[in-house]
Amino acid sequence: MRKMQIGAILLSGLLVAPFQAAFAQTEVAYAPESRPGYVVFFDKSTARLSGVAAETIRSAAMDADRTGGLIRVVGRDDYAAVVKDRLVRGGVPARSIIVVPPRADNPLPAIADGVSDPTDRRVEIHY
Repeated sequence: MRKMQIGAILLSGLLVAPFQAAFAQTEVAYAPESRPGYVVFFDKSTARLSGVAAETIRSAAMDADRTGGLIRVVGRDDYAAVVKDRLVRGGVPARSIIVVPPRADNPLPAIADGVSDPTDRRVEIHY
């Protein structure tokens, strides 16, 4: 009976060895480096852009001009519309901008009552 156990251990080791060798010889592929993204925050209770936000969108428009691909603007409709409008004024073709509502499947923890949540006032620009 002991011989059968040793034989089973050796046999399983022999079966595993070719698979390990096959995986050891494979090359690892890495995803290409992601393109830069931008985040714009709006002031509390307003859809006006601050100077910093306007400069961020200007930088995003310049990067969009170099990449030439589609741009996703992710955020609340009112804020995303302001960002899209500013991108278009910065030279980005309107047809290359897609406005996407924020995802609600992974909500952030609730904050205290009466405290403004900056994530509700955020718009992300993705390439």
